[in-house]
Amino acid sequence: MTTKKILTRVATPDDLQDLARLNAEFNGFSAPPEHLARRLADPFCVEQPLLAEIDGDVVGFAALRVVPCVFYAEPHGELTELFVQKAYWRLGVGQELLSLAEKIAREKGVAELFVLTGSSNHAAQTFYKSMGYQDGELALKKELSA
Repeated sequence: MTTKKILTRVATPDDLQDLARLNAEFNGFSAPPEHLARRLADPFCVEQPLLAEIDGDVVGFAALRVVPCVFYAEPHGELTELFVQKAYWRLGVGQELLSLAEKIAREKGVAELFVLTGSSNHAAQTFYKSMGYQDGELALKKELSA
């Protein structure tokens, strides 16, 4: 069995086509690259997209959100997205993306990194727990209609 070299890095505007493609596959949201370009160029954008490549092909992405807190000394850190194309599961791509997100979060002063995942997404929960994450706060949501 050959081991593939996984490269992880912060996404750049040159990656918009790949980000749009992967986002459509993961979230079912088919935003054109120009839409993502506007969001990335927004100086108030608080998410940092990260990419994983194997043999020059972008095969996964993550998004890290770090925001300052008014009432806490450290900024709030949250992994808001993590997706790896199914053909690349179990190769360590998710682990590498999560490791990069953690490294960047630590560098930005984050003390705790939060992850939200579906309550029925047992595969994701198992993955995060294998990476040292524990059950934490309970997240509640409310759908807001326009």
